[in-house]
Amino acid sequence: MQNAQNLISHLNAIVEDLSQNEQRIAHWILNEPSKVTTMTSQDLAQQCGVSQSSIIKFCKKVGLSGFPALKIALSADVARAQDAEQIHGDIFSDDPLSEVAQKMYNSKVAALSETLRGNSSEQLAQAVDKLVEANRIIILGVGGSALVAADFASKLTKLGKAVVQGNDAHVHLANLARFDENDLLFLISYSGKTKEILVASDYARQHGIPTLYLVGPGTNIEPMAHELRLRCLASENLVRSSSIATRTAQLAITDLLFILHAQRAEDMPSKIQDSQALVNRIK
Repeated sequence: MQNAQNLISHLNAIVEDLSQNEQRIAHWILNEPSKVTTMTSQDLAQQCGVSQSSIIKFCKKVGLSGFPALKIALSADVARAQDAEQIHGDIFSDDPLSEVAQKMYNSKVAALSETLRGNSSEQLAQAVDKLVEANRIIILGVGGSALVAADFASKLTKLGKAVVQGNDAHVHLANLARFDENDLLFLISYSGKTKEILVASDYARQHGIPTLYLVGPGTNIEPMAHELRLRCLASENLVRSSSIATRTAQLAITDLLFILHAQRAEDMPSKIQDSQALVNRIK
C-alpha cells in the first residue's frame, strides 16, 4: 500500500481477492473503522472469529508493519472523514477526479464479482425456470430497487411475458391479490426489510404464490419450498448515498436473467424486433 492514509480505499479495492478469513477481517474493519482504532489485535480477532496471528498476517498482507500501523492508518482515515465531507462510500469531497473515478470503478467491480460468486449456476437456472413457467409476473422494488424492477419488467415484456409494471407498490399489492400458484412474485430489496416487501412476501406465502427474491446478505428472509433466493452482494460502508454499487449488482443479476431467459425463448430475435418496430412508429 503506497499511502497509509488511504487504508479504507485500499481495502475496498482488494477485498474480493482476499481469502475467506481475510475478507471477514476486512469487512469488519470497513464497517467499524472507528472502533478498530481503540481495539487490541486480540479484540479484533475475537470479533472476526479468527486467531490473533491471522490479524497480524492480515496487516502484513495489506502492506503494513503490524497492527499498530493499521490503527494509525485507520485513525488518519477516520480523522479525514471528519474534516472532509463524505460523498459516497470512501469517496470524499476533496478527492481528485482520478481518485474518485478509480474508487467508483473499484466499488462497482467488487460488487459485480462478489455477486457473481454469491449465486450458483444452479440457482440462476432455477430462477429462469420460474420466469419461464409463470403466466404473470409482478416485479416489486422500493426506492432504488424500484428502478431495477422497472428496467427488468421492460425487458421481459419484449420476450412476450405478462408483467405488471409501474412504480406504485400499492398497485402491485392490489394485483398480487389476484395471483395464484401459476404466477410469480419477484421481490428486489437489498435490506429485505421494507414494509411493502414484507407484506408482499407474507401474502405470497399464505397463498402459495411462487416467489423469487433478490436480496442483500443481511436479510432474514429464508426461502420456502416454492421460493428461491438470489444474492446481491455490495460493500458500501459508512455512507450508501444512492446505493450505487448495490444497484449495479442488482442490474447485473436481472440483465443476466433476461439473457438466460432470451436463450430459451422461441423466435427471440423477431419478438424483440417487432417490439422495437412498434415503438419506432412514434419516433
